[in-house]
Amino acid sequence: MLEYLKIARPDHWLKNIFILFGHVVAVVLLPGLWQGTTTLAWAAFSLVPACLIASANYILNEILDAPFDRLHPTKKHRGVAAGLVKVPVLWAFKCALIAAGFGLSLAFFNPGYTLSLAMLLASGVIYNIPPVRMKDRAWWDVIAESFNNPIRLWLGWFALAPWPGTWPPLTIVLAWWCFGGLLMTGKRYAEFRFIGGQEKSGLYRKSLGTYTERSLIIAMITYANLFCFGAGLAIASYPPLHNLVLVFPIIVMAIIAYFRHAMSEIGARLEPEQLLRNPWIIVWTILSAAATLALLMTQRDLVPWAI
Repeated sequence: MLEYLKIARPDHWLKNIFILFGHVVAVVLLPGLWQGTTTLAWAAFSLVPACLIASANYILNEILDAPFDRLHPTKKHRGVAAGLVKVPVLWAFKCALIAAGFGLSLAFFNPGYTLSLAMLLASGVIYNIPPVRMKDRAWWDVIAESFNNPIRLWLGWFALAPWPGTWPPLTIVLAWWCFGGLLMTGKRYAEFRFIGGQEKSGLYRKSLGTYTERSLIIAMITYANLFCFGAGLAIASYPPLHNLVLVFPIIVMAIIAYFRHAMSEIGARLEPEQLLRNPWIIVWTILSAAATLALLMTQRDLVPWAI
C-alpha cells in the first residue's frame, strides 16, 4: 500500500500552495469576500479536491513514463518502473481520486471552481498521453506544465469569488504563468545537467534531447523578465496592488538565488525537486510571500478594479 501512496505523491501537494495566491488576489480585488476565519477555513478546504486531482495526474504520469523512468539514474526505482505495484490497481486508484475530487467540488463549490479542476485534470492528459504528449515537445513542455500555475490561480479565485461574472485580471494570470515558466525551465535545466548532457537526456525524454544549457539559460532569463513585465503591468493597472512595487527588490533577490544555485556545481548534482530546497531560495521566497501578503492585506478594503 505504501508504494501506491508514494506514486500519488502526497509530498508534492505542497505545490498547491500556489492556490493560496488566487485566494489572496480575490480577497484584495473583490469587496466583501473576507469573512475572517470562515474565509480561511473555506480556502483551506478548497485545497483538498485540487490535491486529489493532482495525485490522479501523478499516477497517470508514472504509469505512462515507466519505460522512460527505467533509463533515469534515480527514477528507475519508482514503483511502476521497478515493478513494485500492479498497474490495474493504480488505474482504479486514479479513478477513485478523480471521483472523490469532483464529488467534493460539485457538492461544495461553484461551477468556476469545478471548471478549473477539470482543466487541472485535462492538463495531465495533454501533458502525458500520446499523440499530443506535450512533455516530449521541446519548449511546449514548459508552456504546458507551467499552465498549471494559472489553473491554480483560478482554483483559488473561484473557491471564494462568485460565478459567473468575475475573473482575475489577465495581467496577473500571465505573470503567474511566466513565473511557472521560470520554475519549469529551471527544472528542465536541472534535469539536463543531472542526467548528463544532450544525448543521455534525450534518451530519457525527447524534449531534453533538443535543449542545450545555453538555450535553457536564455529561456529562464526570458521567463523571469516576462514575469516582471506582467507583474509590473498588474501593479500599475490596479490601485490595490500599487504597494507591491516595494516587494520587487525581494523578488529579484529570490530570482538571483535561484539562478545562482541552479548554475552552480552543486546544482548540477541535484535532481529538479531538490533544486528549490536551497536555504537561500527558501528564505527569499518566504520573505517575498510574507511581504506580498502583508502589503495586499493592507489594501483589501479599497474599491476593486476588476476586469
